[in-house]
Amino acid sequence: MTSLVVLALLVAQQAEDLPRIRITDPNRDLLKLALPAATGDADLARQATEVERRNLTIIGLFRVLDPAGFPPALQQEGLGFSSALWSQVGAQGVAKLQVTRAGGVVVLEGRLYNVGRGDAPMMTKTYRGADVRLLVHQFCNDVVLQFTGQPGVFGSRIAFAIQGRNGEIGSVGMDGAESAVLTKMNSECMLPAYAPSGREIAFTSFLRGGADLWIVSSAGGRARRVSSRPGMNSGATWFSDGASLAVTLSHEGNPEIYKIRGADGGIVGRLTKSGASDLSPSLSPDGSQIVFVSDRSGGAQVFVMPASGGAAKRLTFQGGQNTTPRWNPRADRPLIAFTGRDERAVFDVFVYDMKTGKIDRMTQNQGSNMDPSWSPDGRLLVYASTRGGLFVMNPETRQETQIHKGNVRGPAWGPPPQTR
Repeated sequence: MTSLVVLALLVAQQAEDLPRIRITDPNRDLLKLALPAATGDADLARQATEVERRNLTIIGLFRVLDPAGFPPALQQEGLGFSSALWSQVGAQGVAKLQVTRAGGVVVLEGRLYNVGRGDAPMMTKTYRGADVRLLVHQFCNDVVLQFTGQPGVFGSRIAFAIQGRNGEIGSVGMDGAESAVLTKMNSECMLPAYAPSGREIAFTSFLRGGADLWIVSSAGGRARRVSSRPGMNSGATWFSDGASLAVTLSHEGNPEIYKIRGADGGIVGRLTKSGASDLSPSLSPDGSQIVFVSDRSGGAQVFVMPASGGAAKRLTFQGGQNTTPRWNPRADRPLIAFTGRDERAVFDVFVYDMKTGKIDRMTQNQGSNMDPSWSPDGRLLVYASTRGGLFVMNPETRQETQIHKGNVRGPAWGPPPQTR
């Protein structure tokens, strides 16, 4: 449990009847995608192959076929293609890469084939740049676009709190590569939140003794303290203008949600006035509503209210401790992910459907899983687990991949990559 929850909530111990997972065969409807080894420059091709397979596994939309089952004739055909031969190994789609270096520039040619449509590619694209990983991310985003109508978010990053007395804020690529430590606080840190631009991250640190709100560049560097009022200054989420945040402050007594300026921490307005502990705000995609946690009903439950403040509506009634709600960024997917505690005092990830009021359980029987955050396309969830590190799941297919190892909490997915 984070220090924020410890400080803010005295949760009632009560029966917790959260839903159970029932999965038959989550792989049954996944498109079977073949990813033969990239050709061209040996070192670049090896890296491109690894990145491509990692990406298209994490996305949870495909059943990536084992290349060990590809006969030599298929491995050796280069960018060419025989739909008849690939259909024999069960492939429905085939993505091919060729990577070379020309005058210091990496050139990646990618082709995507639909086995059922003959030998002509459904997509042929060439990418040029200095970093083969970035180029493969762009190709994979285009592969996802071809099959779903919406590009992928490979190349985006995830911030997280490194746990421990000498904690920091770190970040990692969504494929688990290129991890970095962003701060030099040498103190407990928690609850990072990306600004809409992706250039800054707000977080809470106990560097000066109290739970103060800080902001650091997403590239790393010296953090600046934004709010250091007595008590709590934590659980921030950014408004779409990138200039203001919703944050929990307790300087006037019990923890309440306020709107403050990111530049100087000045209070714009108080959004809750419940006399209870109100925490963990998250903005709806259109900025009109805030979902948050409150113990005004006795235990920690999820509520929603207008972004300008006002009357709140309770959303969750199952479970005695439901925390860290996060709104799906897609307006056409009115979903809220949150952490819930079950009857065994185990924390797991759940998703609440705003249209139906139905709650689906995402994780179960694999340690405690908490602090979910949506990908910027609303397709994936990242969360921390007591299994060690961060896991990414596609909630529709329930495909899960570990992307980062370590004692971390509070992941926050950043905005889409700026690669186009």
